[in-house]
Amino acid sequence: MRLNKGSMIKSIYLGGGTPSILPVEDLEKIVDTIYKSANLEESLEFTIEVNPGTINMDKLRFYRNLGINRISIGVQSLVDEELRTLGRIHSSKEALDALDISVKVGFENISVDLIYGIPNQTIESWGKTLESVLKRGLTHISIYGLIYEPGTPLYKFLNRGMVNPMPESLELEIFNITQEVLDRYGFFWYEISNYAKDGYECRHNLTYWKGEDYLGFGPSAHSLIGNVRNSNTPNIKAYVELVNRGKSPKIWEDRLSPFEKAKELVILGLRLREGVSISEVYMKTGIDIGKIFSQNIEKLVFQQLIYRQDDRIALTDKGRLLGNLVFGEFL
Repeated sequence: MRLNKGSMIKSIYLGGGTPSILPVEDLEKIVDTIYKSANLEESLEFTIEVNPGTINMDKLRFYRNLGINRISIGVQSLVDEELRTLGRIHSSKEALDALDISVKVGFENISVDLIYGIPNQTIESWGKTLESVLKRGLTHISIYGLIYEPGTPLYKFLNRGMVNPMPESLELEIFNITQEVLDRYGFFWYEISNYAKDGYECRHNLTYWKGEDYLGFGPSAHSLIGNVRNSNTPNIKAYVELVNRGKSPKIWEDRLSPFEKAKELVILGLRLREGVSISEVYMKTGIDIGKIFSQNIEKLVFQQLIYRQDDRIALTDKGRLLGNLVFGEFL
């Protein structure tokens, strides 16, 4: 699967995983290859994900010199006990240092990831983390509720009764406080879990939520071109061997029907503050979602989970909290 030769690339995103663990010489080879192989827009957004425990001032300067203009820092928390609970390799001091150094070396577009719902987290500890990062020149912040993923140590601890999930009432209180604090600092929500200062919405992630094309490279990477999506093998050794032999590392491919594509556009688009245009979905797929799901839409409007304005549907504040219930109506 390839992009057309004339395609212009508007964003590059190095991550997930921890690309900042790479030696700078290896990263330079990757970036040079990208520059030589792709048509890049002048306004290119070029992001790298970093773990605070893997970077220093020299590394960040090197990233800037490579043309990387956006940095996403996996802070998660500024309470060391909470970081240990999450199994993170960095300390709160390293996280704050990473933020301060990023500003010093000249990054003007800085994003931070935070997690709430950590066992034993309190409103006070969350407030400390949130206020501390917001005072350090951020332009974007992603805030996620903790998910106990199967196979992780936290998931095992939960099943053994060694940790207790945060009560929903406390999660709701933290959510409401977060909205107030972010509003005070000039951040607005543009996607369920993402907030930005005006003009700093993540172009790369908007590509996903708007159902646009993207091309992924590396083990486990996913791609979507038109109605075809695929993913590469997660096995690093197998990936390298296949590429060296001139073989595709792709292990899975799915061709979306127009109806499947339409449903996906609605579910992803509803994550955005602007919602989704029913007529735009029709123009892209030939499927009239407004007609097919008319009863579901009326039900959600009645429940005050979405609102409808002209041909556009979008989440209400209540709907943001119960997003999975809304999305389920379009499966």
